[in-house]
Amino acid sequence: MPARYCWRRMAWALALVCLCGACSAQARLPGKIALLAPFEGEYRELGYNALYAARMALEDAAGDWQLLALDDGGGLESARARMQALQLDPVVAAVVAMGPRASHPDVQAVNDLPLVLIGNWGHDRADEQSLYAAHPDLARQAGDLHLLEQARQLGAGRAGASIRSSGRLPAPAFRQRYRASSPYAPEPNQLAMLVYDIVSALARPGLDVDSLQHAGLSGGISFRDGYWQGAPVNVFAWLDGQLLQQP
Repeated sequence: MPARYCWRRMAWALALVCLCGACSAQARLPGKIALLAPFEGEYRELGYNALYAARMALEDAAGDWQLLALDDGGGLESARARMQALQLDPVVAAVVAMGPRASHPDVQAVNDLPLVLIGNWGHDRADEQSLYAAHPDLARQAGDLHLLEQARQLGAGRAGASIRSSGRLPAPAFRQRYRASSPYAPEPNQLAMLVYDIVSALARPGLDVDSLQHAGLSGGISFRDGYWQGAPVNVFAWLDGQLLQQP
Protein backbone atom coordinates (compact mmCIF):
# COMPACT_ATOMS: atom_id res chain seq x y z
CA MET A 1 0.00 0.00 0.00
CA PRO A 2 1.45 3.42 -0.93
CA ALA A 3 2.79 5.41 1.99
CA ARG A 4 0.39 8.30 1.44
CA TYR A 5 -2.62 6.01 1.98
CA CYS A 6 -1.10 4.69 5.22
CA TRP A 7 -0.69 8.26 6.45
CA ARG A 8 -4.30 9.06 5.55
CA ARG A 9 -5.56 6.02 7.44
CA MET A 10 -3.46 6.97 10.45
CA ALA A 11 -4.78 10.53 10.31
CA TRP A 12 -8.39 9.34 10.20
CA ALA A 13 -7.75 6.94 13.06
CA LEU A 14 -6.17 9.70 15.14
CA ALA A 15 -9.09 12.03 14.42
CA LEU A 16 -11.53 9.29 15.49
CA VAL A 17 -9.63 8.74 18.74
CA CYS A 18 -9.68 12.49 19.46
CA LEU A 19 -13.40 12.69 18.69
CA CYS A 20 -14.17 9.78 21.01
CA GLY A 21 -12.01 11.36 23.70
CA ALA A 22 -13.86 14.65 23.32
CA CYS A 23 -17.22 12.87 23.60
CA SER A 24 -16.02 11.05 26.70
CA ALA A 25 -14.82 14.30 28.23
CA GLN A 26 -18.17 15.92 27.42
CA ALA A 27 -19.97 13.06 29.15
CA ARG A 28 -17.85 13.59 32.25
CA LEU A 29 -18.52 17.32 32.53
CA PRO A 30 -19.86 18.19 35.98
CA GLY A 31 -23.37 19.50 36.26
CA LYS A 32 -23.90 23.15 37.12
CA ILE A 33 -26.34 24.86 39.42
CA ALA A 34 -26.68 28.51 38.50
CA LEU A 35 -27.19 31.34 40.97
CA LEU A 36 -28.74 34.44 39.38
CA ALA A 37 -28.63 37.29 41.87
CA PRO A 38 -27.35 40.85 42.32
CA PHE A 39 -23.59 40.93 42.89
CA GLU A 40 -23.17 44.62 42.11
CA GLY A 41 -25.12 47.71 43.05
CA GLU A 42 -27.49 48.40 45.90
CA TYR A 43 -28.57 44.79 46.53
CA ARG A 44 -25.19 43.07 46.20
CA GLU A 45 -25.31 41.79 49.79
CA LEU A 46 -28.09 39.44 48.66
CA GLY A 47 -25.86 37.77 46.11
CA TYR A 48 -22.86 37.42 48.35
CA ASN A 49 -24.90 36.04 51.24
CA ALA A 50 -26.23 33.38 48.88
CA LEU A 51 -22.87 32.72 47.19
CA TYR A 52 -21.08 31.30 50.23
CA ALA A 53 -24.10 29.25 51.30
CA ALA A 54 -24.39 27.72 47.82
CA ARG A 55 -20.68 26.89 47.76
CA MET A 56 -21.00 25.11 51.08
CA ALA A 57 -23.95 23.08 49.81
CA LEU A 58 -22.08 21.88 46.73
CA GLU A 59 -19.01 21.03 48.81
CA ASP A 60 -21.29 18.75 50.83
CA ALA A 61 -23.10 17.30 47.80
CA ALA A 62 -22.44 13.70 46.80
CA GLY A 63 -22.28 14.37 43.05
CA ASP A 64 -19.88 16.28 40.84
CA TRP A 65 -21.33 19.80 40.75
CA GLN A 66 -20.15 23.29 39.96
CA LEU A 67 -21.68 26.61 40.96
CA LEU A 68 -22.24 29.15 38.20
CA ALA A 69 -22.81 32.53 39.87
CA LEU A 70 -24.18 35.21 37.56
CA ASP A 71 -24.95 38.85 38.33
CA ASP A 72 -28.44 40.00 37.31
CA GLY A 73 -26.97 43.06 35.62
CA GLY A 74 -28.90 45.61 37.65
CA GLY A 75 -32.07 45.73 35.55
CA LEU A 76 -34.92 43.66 34.16
CA GLU A 77 -33.58 43.56 30.60
CA SER A 78 -30.15 42.36 31.70
CA ALA A 79 -31.63 39.82 34.12
CA ARG A 80 -33.84 38.47 31.34
CA ALA A 81 -30.90 38.25 28.93
CA ARG A 82 -28.79 36.39 31.47
CA MET A 83 -31.59 33.98 32.25
CA GLN A 84 -31.83 33.30 28.51
CA ALA A 85 -28.08 32.71 28.36
CA LEU A 86 -28.33 30.09 31.11
CA GLN A 87 -30.75 28.12 28.94
CA LEU A 88 -27.98 27.66 26.35
CA ASP A 89 -25.55 25.89 28.70
CA PRO A 90 -26.23 22.15 28.30
CA VAL A 91 -24.91 21.22 31.73
CA VAL A 92 -26.91 23.74 33.79
CA ALA A 93 -29.34 21.53 35.69
CA ALA A 94 -31.23 24.18 37.66
CA VAL A 95 -31.30 27.87 38.53
CA VAL A 96 -31.59 29.53 41.93
CA ALA A 97 -32.77 33.15 41.67
CA MET A 98 -32.81 35.90 44.27
CA GLY A 99 -33.78 39.55 44.34
CA PRO A 100 -36.49 41.71 42.79
CA ARG A 101 -35.12 41.50 39.24
CA ALA A 102 -34.20 37.81 38.93
CA SER A 103 -37.60 36.84 40.35
CA HIS A 104 -39.61 39.16 38.07
CA PRO A 105 -42.31 37.47 35.91
CA ASP A 106 -40.63 38.74 32.71
CA VAL A 107 -37.44 36.95 33.73
CA GLN A 108 -39.26 33.78 34.75
CA ALA A 109 -40.99 33.73 31.36
CA VAL A 110 -37.78 32.99 29.42
CA ASN A 111 -36.78 30.08 31.66
CA ASP A 112 -37.19 26.40 30.78
CA LEU A 113 -35.03 24.95 33.57
CA PRO A 114 -36.02 24.02 37.11
CA LEU A 115 -36.02 27.43 38.82
CA VAL A 116 -36.23 28.06 42.56
CA LEU A 117 -36.94 31.61 43.70
CA ILE A 118 -35.72 32.20 47.24
CA GLY A 119 -37.22 34.97 49.33
CA ASN A 120 -40.10 37.42 49.13
CA TRP A 121 -39.64 39.94 46.35
CA GLY A 122 -43.17 41.12 45.60
CA HIS A 123 -43.80 38.89 42.57
CA ASP A 124 -46.14 35.98 42.11
CA ARG A 125 -45.03 32.74 40.48
CA ALA A 126 -45.29 33.22 36.71
CA ASP A 127 -43.76 30.11 35.14
CA GLU A 128 -44.55 26.39 35.34
CA GLN A 129 -40.86 25.65 35.89
CA SER A 130 -40.72 27.96 38.92
CA LEU A 131 -40.85 27.02 42.57
CA TYR A 132 -41.09 29.70 45.24
CA ALA A 133 -39.17 28.94 48.43
CA ALA A 134 -41.50 31.17 50.40
CA HIS A 135 -44.97 31.09 51.87
CA PRO A 136 -47.43 31.89 49.04
CA ASP A 137 -48.86 34.86 50.93
CA LEU A 138 -45.37 36.25 51.48
CA ALA A 139 -44.18 35.72 47.91
CA ARG A 140 -46.38 38.63 46.83
CA GLN A 141 -44.83 40.92 49.46
CA ALA A 142 -41.37 42.42 49.18
CA GLY A 143 -40.50 41.41 52.73
CA ASP A 144 -36.88 40.47 52.27
CA LEU A 145 -36.32 43.49 50.05
CA HIS A 146 -37.81 45.70 52.75
CA LEU A 147 -35.40 44.12 55.21
CA LEU A 148 -32.49 45.44 53.16
CA GLU A 149 -34.08 48.86 52.98
CA GLN A 150 -34.61 48.70 56.72
CA ALA A 151 -30.93 47.99 57.25
CA ARG A 152 -30.04 51.12 55.28
CA GLN A 153 -32.50 53.17 57.31
CA LEU A 154 -30.99 51.82 60.49
CA GLY A 155 -27.54 52.78 59.26
CA ALA A 156 -28.89 56.28 58.70
CA GLY A 157 -30.33 56.35 62.21
CA ARG A 158 -33.90 55.43 61.22
CA ALA A 159 -35.11 52.05 62.43
CA GLY A 160 -37.86 50.50 60.28
CA ALA A 161 -40.86 48.36 61.14
CA SER A 162 -40.83 44.58 61.51
CA ILE A 163 -41.08 42.48 58.33
CA ARG A 164 -41.97 38.86 57.57
CA SER A 165 -39.95 36.22 55.73
CA SER A 166 -39.96 32.44 55.27
CA GLY A 167 -36.22 32.36 55.91
CA ARG A 168 -34.80 32.26 59.39
CA LEU A 169 -31.57 33.21 61.05
CA PRO A 170 -28.87 30.52 60.83
CA ALA A 171 -28.18 28.09 63.62
CA PRO A 172 -24.89 28.80 65.48
CA ALA A 173 -23.07 25.82 63.92
CA PHE A 174 -24.06 26.92 60.41
CA ARG A 175 -23.03 30.51 61.08
CA GLN A 176 -19.65 29.41 62.41
CA ARG A 177 -18.91 27.23 59.41
CA TYR A 178 -20.23 29.86 57.00
CA ARG A 179 -18.00 32.60 58.40
CA ALA A 180 -15.01 30.25 58.43
CA SER A 181 -15.53 29.21 54.79
CA SER A 182 -13.85 32.35 53.46
CA PRO A 183 -12.21 35.49 54.87
CA TYR A 184 -14.68 37.43 52.68
CA ALA A 185 -17.85 35.67 53.88
CA PRO A 186 -20.33 38.22 55.29
CA GLU A 187 -22.58 37.80 58.29
CA PRO A 188 -25.21 35.29 57.05
CA ASN A 189 -28.68 36.77 56.74
CA GLN A 190 -32.13 35.19 57.11
CA LEU A 191 -31.94 33.55 53.65
CA ALA A 192 -28.44 32.04 53.78
CA MET A 193 -29.42 28.76 55.41
CA LEU A 194 -32.41 28.44 53.05
CA VAL A 195 -30.08 28.86 50.05
CA TYR A 196 -27.93 26.07 51.46
CA ASP A 197 -30.97 23.80 51.81
CA ILE A 198 -32.33 24.49 48.32
CA VAL A 199 -28.98 24.00 46.58
CA SER A 200 -28.47 20.78 48.58
CA ALA A 201 -31.87 19.56 47.40
CA LEU A 202 -31.13 20.42 43.77
CA ALA A 203 -27.75 18.69 43.90
CA ARG A 204 -29.22 15.33 44.88
CA PRO A 205 -28.97 12.56 42.26
CA GLY A 206 -31.86 12.26 39.84
CA LEU A 207 -33.16 15.80 40.19
CA ASP A 208 -36.94 15.83 39.77
CA VAL A 209 -38.26 19.27 40.55
CA ASP A 210 -41.88 18.07 40.55
CA SER A 211 -41.21 15.84 43.55
CA LEU A 212 -38.49 17.88 45.20
CA GLN A 213 -38.32 17.05 48.90
CA HIS A 214 -35.54 17.73 51.35
CA ALA A 215 -35.12 17.52 55.10
CA GLY A 216 -33.01 20.63 55.48
CA LEU A 217 -31.68 22.82 58.23
CA SER A 218 -34.66 25.10 57.62
CA GLY A 219 -37.08 22.21 58.14
CA GLY A 220 -38.85 19.93 55.70
CA ILE A 221 -38.91 21.43 52.20
CA SER A 222 -41.41 20.26 49.60
CA PHE A 223 -43.60 22.10 47.11
CA ARG A 224 -47.29 22.20 46.28
CA ASP A 225 -48.72 24.32 43.45
CA GLY A 226 -45.27 25.83 43.03
CA TYR A 227 -44.86 27.11 46.59
CA TRP A 228 -43.06 25.78 49.66
CA GLN A 229 -45.59 23.55 51.37
CA GLY A 230 -45.93 24.47 55.03
CA ALA A 231 -43.50 27.35 54.69
CA PRO A 232 -43.01 29.26 57.94
CA VAL A 233 -43.81 32.93 58.41
CA ASN A 234 -41.04 34.43 60.53
CA VAL A 235 -41.02 37.97 61.88
CA PHE A 236 -37.82 40.02 62.03
CA ALA A 237 -36.90 43.40 63.47
CA TRP A 238 -33.76 45.44 64.09
CA LEU A 239 -32.67 46.09 67.66
CA ASP A 240 -29.46 47.88 68.61
CA GLY A 241 -28.04 47.29 65.14
CA GLN A 242 -28.80 43.57 65.09
CA LEU A 243 -31.34 41.59 63.10
CA LEU A 244 -33.49 39.61 65.50
CA GLN A 245 -36.12 36.98 64.87
CA GLN A 246 -39.21 37.58 66.94
CA PRO A 247 -40.84 34.70 68.88
